[in-house]
Amino acid sequence: MIMVNDDRLSSVYQSVKTLYDDDYTGHGWDHIERVQRLALKIAGIENEGNESLIRLLVYLHDAGDAKLHNDQRAADEFLMNTISQAGFNESETQLLISECGAIGFSKGKIPETVEGRIVQDADRLDAIGAVGIARAFTYGAVKRNAFYSEHLPEDTVIQHFYDKLLTLRDRMNTKTAIKIAHERHRFMEQFIGQFIKEWNGRK
Repeated sequence: MIMVNDDRLSSVYQSVKTLYDDDYTGHGWDHIERVQRLALKIAGIENEGNESLIRLLVYLHDAGDAKLHNDQRAADEFLMNTISQAGFNESETQLLISECGAIGFSKGKIPETVEGRIVQDADRLDAIGAVGIARAFTYGAVKRNAFYSEHLPEDTVIQHFYDKLLTLRDRMNTKTAIKIAHERHRFMEQFIGQFIKEWNGRK
């Protein structure tokens, strides 16, 4: 069990706010705010989860991501220091680190707590739909990836949709997120279809 009070939540907020404010890859504070709104909406509809723990996991879920740091070691140290400075004990710290690692897409894990699963859903929902499209092209621009290529697709933004974004609809944990994901997924399919038509001069 992770005990979250206002002091601990405020400490984490103060630590991570500048980190997210300095990000221009699509993982900034606006992303955190959207994930928080979505997570609390899901929790309310599902009538599950502790609100304070949900907020805490939202604040922390990208804090240990190497994309926001110089390398993975720096990311791990930042996450550990942020949690430690907030006063969490060793067992709480280990669970928080585990949950944050599981929320991300790359490890293919499902969080242990209901709060973690709700935040994972909210994070994945923000990666799809209209906002997800905008974030994908923002990140692609930062990484200097081409929009699209029929010949060398691996590092293009459109290929990222096939590799990740179009798979997220079927990786939601809650009924509420599944419903939202279906609508956003359809929008992405329409966008990609239109994009390729225009790219090839067919429309």
